[in-house]
Amino acid sequence: MFFRTYAIPLLAALALAGCFSDLGPGDGPPPGQTGDGDPTTTTTSEVTTGAASVCGDGLLQAGEQCDAGPLNGDWAICKTDCTVAACGDGFLAPTEVCDGGDDCLPDCTFVRCGDGIVNQSDEQCDDGNRDDSDACAHTCRETGCGDGVLQDGEICDHGPHNGDTAACTTACTLAACGDGFVGPGEACEPADADPPCDATCALASCVANTDPEPGEECQVTEDGCTDNCLLNVCGDGLLALTETCDDGNLVFGDGCTPDCQLEMCGDGLLVAGEACDDGNQAEGDGCSATCERDAYFVFVTAETFSGALGTVAATDDRCQKSAKDAKLPGTYRAWLSFPGAPPAADFARHDAPYVLPGSLTPVADDWLDLVDGDLAHAIDHTADGVALTGGLACSEPADLAWTHTRATGSPFPGEPCSGWLLGSGTAVAGLVHATNLGWTEGCPAVDCSQKLRLYCVEQ
Repeated sequence: MFFRTYAIPLLAALALAGCFSDLGPGDGPPPGQTGDGDPTTTTTSEVTTGAASVCGDGLLQAGEQCDAGPLNGDWAICKTDCTVAACGDGFLAPTEVCDGGDDCLPDCTFVRCGDGIVNQSDEQCDDGNRDDSDACAHTCRETGCGDGVLQDGEICDHGPHNGDTAACTTACTLAACGDGFVGPGEACEPADADPPCDATCALASCVANTDPEPGEECQVTEDGCTDNCLLNVCGDGLLALTETCDDGNLVFGDGCTPDCQLEMCGDGLLVAGEACDDGNQAEGDGCSATCERDAYFVFVTAETFSGALGTVAATDDRCQKSAKDAKLPGTYRAWLSFPGAPPAADFARHDAPYVLPGSLTPVADDWLDLVDGDLAHAIDHTADGVALTGGLACSEPADLAWTHTRATGSPFPGEPCSGWLLGSGTAVAGLVHATNLGWTEGCPAVDCSQKLRLYCVEQ
């Protein structure tokens, strides 16, 4: 989709060239909107090779690899020089998850099991596939006991969690009293003579005295003490008062978490191993029936702020507070370009849809769709799911959000509001009710003393 001819809003290109000094009523439409007031009407450019090459005019011409007009940019698919973004160019393009660094592969994806390279400390092998029938299992362990895959002849296999003193031994059998190893819940082995050990793997002195002997942690008459005179802990196979389960191991995915809580997706209790748990089995509401994220939230703040926003952390905290108060899951950051830190540089890039709180209306299908200059719905809902009303006038602060950010997530030049530290100067703002380029770059010079909203995007 990134090598096609882009549908370029002609007026947006003119606006970025400086042809609009104000985008309020009577002074022309916001970027991407024609004069008839319809924010969805755009002008489509034709590909030509006959004219002199002018990078940035939206026309694919001789000598250009691409030209997305106002969507050209260092962090975009089509760069400012009309070449296609390449892995290793130092900028994080929309299709990349990394660009350089020890954990980044030559194709700009992170190192991972299944990438065909043995590059992680817990990998024994990596053949680049998920086939468990060959020499390397999908867990990147050599096939056999210890690969984390239950195979014929094995009673258990917890992969790297296997161990002589673990719930699953290095022979892939369950730990048991008398196997020669002191396993979970055992104080000793029957063969031990000093101190003496009985047939239940408890010290012989455990029940016979009133004070703990060497090797005993407690007395059986005490709360939280097992019959083996050991303190009841998660992973010993014995249910304690604070545990909802205890299967004798500390492994994810077997119904009982390493915190000894039941893995029950949909109970509304977030436990280790679950990405989310919203207490239902509905799909498309941010948390799937398998407790995996299936959508991410994006909203505009109900509160308004001057351009003296402070630091990146302080601004993100405003978004996080709004989300927390509305009981939205996840971590949120403000769609705002600080000097050297635009959203395109370090925002999380999700393959799932971005939706509005409350209505769950899709704004974009995924990150690529979010930064293509054309939203499916305006970001006009607050964290509480309240839909804001208003228009497309730069003169109405309640309809604007601070951004200083282009639709691609890259920054506009300059230091907005003196690096967002002062309520003086100007910065670029977006139109909350726009769905074209104007949603983030509709108003080019808004006075920093005015109070505008913030866009907040879940990470």
